[in-house]
Amino acid sequence: MDRLRTFGIVAHIDAGKTTLTERILFSSGSQSFCGSVDDGTATMDWMAAERARGISITAAATRVQWGGHGLQVVDTPGHVDFTAEVERCLWVLDGVVVVVDAVRGVESQTEAVWQQAAERSVPRLVFVNKLDRQGADFVAALQEIGDRLDCRPLPLVVPLFDGRGDFAGLGDVVTGAVQWFEGRPDAGAVDRLGVELRAANERLIETVADLDDGILTDVLAGQGIAPERLRAAVRAGFLAGRLVPVLAGAALWNRGVDWLLDAVVAYLPGPLEGGRRGLWSLDRAGDPEAPFCGFVFKVQHVDEAWNFVRVVRGRLRPGDPWVRGRAPGAPRPIERVWTVQADRHREVGDVVPGEIVVVPGEWGLRTGDTICAPQAPVMLPLPRFPVPVLAMTFEPERAEEGHRLLQALRELAVDDPTLRIDRDQDRILVRGMGELHLEIVADLARQRSGVVFQTSRPRVDRHETVRVEVEAVAEAHAVVAGRPRWARCGVGIRPRSGVEPALVFTSLVGDDAEAAVAELQLRAATGVRVGSLVGAEVALLAVAHDPLGSLEPLVQQAASKAFDQAMAAAEPLALEPQVRFEVRCPEDSAPAVLAELAARDGHLERVSSGRLGAIINGSASLSRMLGYVTKLRSMTRGLGKVSLRPAGLGPMAGGAR
Repeated sequence: MDRLRTFGIVAHIDAGKTTLTERILFSSGSQSFCGSVDDGTATMDWMAAERARGISITAAATRVQWGGHGLQVVDTPGHVDFTAEVERCLWVLDGVVVVVDAVRGVESQTEAVWQQAAERSVPRLVFVNKLDRQGADFVAALQEIGDRLDCRPLPLVVPLFDGRGDFAGLGDVVTGAVQWFEGRPDAGAVDRLGVELRAANERLIETVADLDDGILTDVLAGQGIAPERLRAAVRAGFLAGRLVPVLAGAALWNRGVDWLLDAVVAYLPGPLEGGRRGLWSLDRAGDPEAPFCGFVFKVQHVDEAWNFVRVVRGRLRPGDPWVRGRAPGAPRPIERVWTVQADRHREVGDVVPGEIVVVPGEWGLRTGDTICAPQAPVMLPLPRFPVPVLAMTFEPERAEEGHRLLQALRELAVDDPTLRIDRDQDRILVRGMGELHLEIVADLARQRSGVVFQTSRPRVDRHETVRVEVEAVAEAHAVVAGRPRWARCGVGIRPRSGVEPALVFTSLVGDDAEAAVAELQLRAATGVRVGSLVGAEVALLAVAHDPLGSLEPLVQQAASKAFDQAMAAAEPLALEPQVRFEVRCPEDSAPAVLAELAARDGHLERVSSGRLGAIINGSASLSRMLGYVTKLRSMTRGLGKVSLRPAGLGPMAGGAR
């Protein structure tokens, strides 16, 4: 395990994550060609939708060998609509490489994924990419990394520019080694660049001397510091969270990728070096002789269900029995175990702790499941995902094909924990994280089901919650076969921390209780007036009926009426999705942009000047930001860009009832 590095590549969209992963595959000898995102030949973007759109939609895993170490690499999406892909991968990663565009600097989604990793205490290296592009500024990127990511960046590889300003080479700040591109510059340039590299080395030594008393003593005594001691001091400061190593290069031209991989091996931790946290807090984690336990962090339907598992303890072998930790049933044997490179796989016979593998098969597993040996069932911590923000209806042209469409969508919801599917007569309500998310879901549903269907325009998916705890009792009456019949249900509702979908439960048993709970689950999912109920618990407290026996429709009607009465008394509050925005625009367009944001009730938090113009940060309700992209383009002659990311739920204007 100490020679295993498991890391993800994360960043804002178009920063070059997939290109970097493709160069890692090529540089390590795992494949003989460099895949291209633009040409649709990237190995890691294997889905047809990814190749058609030129973006990553799903996280893809691979493994390579480098410097005597095994590297497990996860390429993640950068679009905000697929942030859950990053979140679930972070639960099993020991480190991440954050890619920063040297031209555009630190962007909003870079901040978002940085914060996601920080909340998981996942160590972060930074790779400043695209230094070959016009407008690239390594020094400015370093400044932004420190300011916007609230860290202490430490350059370990620096770019070297010749007299014409061209990206001529890279310098290793630790050893003084240099890589030249397109031939060695003239002697005068080499001397100047050598001075720059030595100055960077001196700054590195000053930084680590602040963290290591032994190095400080030797520096004050005028002694040199060997590269091995520098690396050890950098690693100690990095794993303690006191500094962030920064590498440099241009992934498109395979420049700096080898030194980045050296840094991954040298500085990122093995599975247990990051401390006993998360998955590794489990008793005997990392012990190959302990009872087996693995964490299912992703499910993906390719030709069948691919269940991605990271082994936490014990061994995973075909033929071994396993059970689900949250609901142990009869043990089932593991049939096959694969290692994967994107959508390709290879069968393996024995997997030890720390490894990421796929267990194929329709086992009913979900993201967040724990699978374990039958003699030692256990539950690992569960990831949490943001609630959907937009909703769209899918309506098949032929009603009899609705079940096929629904089946395909429910399969997609297994793959995607941020997707919600509900049935509304002949229409299907689909909730997701954004317009692009829902567009791709529609495309995938057409491919998988073969059903022709129409979609509505996306609308903001509103919710409601409650502020006080209440109980209500209601009865339903009917005359059946000339005889009066009745059913009675008692329902309690109370607030619950967070904004997860309402929890519906009961301690009662029997068919009546099951029918009433099913009705309450339906009502909680559809809500009363605004939308589904979140941040609440709904309890079935009592159920009864007349002596003539139970009638399920009457029980359900009584449960529904009791739910309505409880909601009316529980001080309901209407909620809608909020977003954080980052707008980038030319300086001369900033006044008009600010005025438009104010008209949309945007709350401004920061207005600053960047290398490419004004940067405006703030927050607003999602409903007020619909259509803003088109407006921004018209105000800025097509030069403005906006990034939106979810910021939870907030009260609607006049939302209290």
